[in-house]
Amino acid sequence: MNRLEAVAGASLLALVAAGVGQKYNELSKLAGTPPPARTIRTKIQLETRPERTVDAAIGAYLSGVEAAAEADKRVQLGSLLASLESPEFDGEEIDAVTAKSLSKAVVAVLEKAGDGGAEDLELRRRAVGFLAARVPGRTSRDFVLKAMEEGPVEIRVEALKRVGSPLGVRGSAVYAKVRELGDKGLVPDSLLPSVLRRTGGVKAKDGLLALMTSTDSAKLIAGCAISLQDYRDPELIGKILERLEAVGMIDTASKLPWISSPLLDEHLKSADKAGFRRGMMAMATRPVLVKTAISHVEKGLQSPDPDTRRYAAVAVKKAVVAKLVDAKLGETLLAGRLQVETEPVLKAELTGGLERIHSLLEQKETGVQ
Repeated sequence: MNRLEAVAGASLLALVAAGVGQKYNELSKLAGTPPPARTIRTKIQLETRPERTVDAAIGAYLSGVEAAAEADKRVQLGSLLASLESPEFDGEEIDAVTAKSLSKAVVAVLEKAGDGGAEDLELRRRAVGFLAARVPGRTSRDFVLKAMEEGPVEIRVEALKRVGSPLGVRGSAVYAKVRELGDKGLVPDSLLPSVLRRTGGVKAKDGLLALMTSTDSAKLIAGCAISLQDYRDPELIGKILERLEAVGMIDTASKLPWISSPLLDEHLKSADKAGFRRGMMAMATRPVLVKTAISHVEKGLQSPDPDTRRYAAVAVKKAVVAKLVDAKLGETLLAGRLQVETEPVLKAELTGGLERIHSLLEQKETGVQ
């Protein structure tokens, strides 16, 4: 009996050992299996996530705005504007079909009277500006024109700032409305020239010239001068400088508007005596213009007109002091003129200019600033 029990016990132990060994082998294989790649989940997300686009963002807004309560519609519109004006979507074109649907939805929200508070006014301002700049089509145009006509001022100004964009509201009706509002004095002087240029294109050139020559407003004159240079016509520079001299804006740095160096350079190649003198005046006031027109300054120093020579000398001195022209070149130009100059006032100007340049050269040689 004891022998049978011993045999049975040995057999049982053998079976248990075999089972443990098999389980150990299975666990060993499992432990040797490499872990799953961590990028699998991310890869699936990237492959299946829909790409965010302007049209998709607008589509999501349109699908939910109709069923929303009136108060929620304004909140949703504010969220949409924040998204479409973000760096992600700013400046992206909206296709014509989407633009048509969007403009109808936005106008429907804005036509319902809000609470009249500051937040409501701000929402209307942003929405009108967005329609003007980014949403083309008749619905947008008519609503923006109405906002420009009726105001309030904040909304009118926002529309004026943004109409005429290649992506938004533009055309002859818009240009006509801007001119009408300008004639009524409803467009700020600081905006009128640029919005006329932007909405009128070539048609606005004569109007800008007429406005520049008929007004005494420094803001209007400066704005017209800058906008007229957008036409890239060197002949217009002569008319601009003539008007700036007439109103005393050409010889004061704080009053002289931006002048294009390339356009001034082209203008001076064929300018008459008075026009050339004005060019030297502008350079004497804004020495950065000398940097690309040094040959004209050399010519100005040799001019038979004393005023032209004086302005050219001042321009050279200021350009050297501002480190826009090499000091050695400036010294050569002024010294050459001084040798032949006979006008006492001009000789004094040239001498003073040379002394200033010599001091700069000495500082450069000694390293003293």
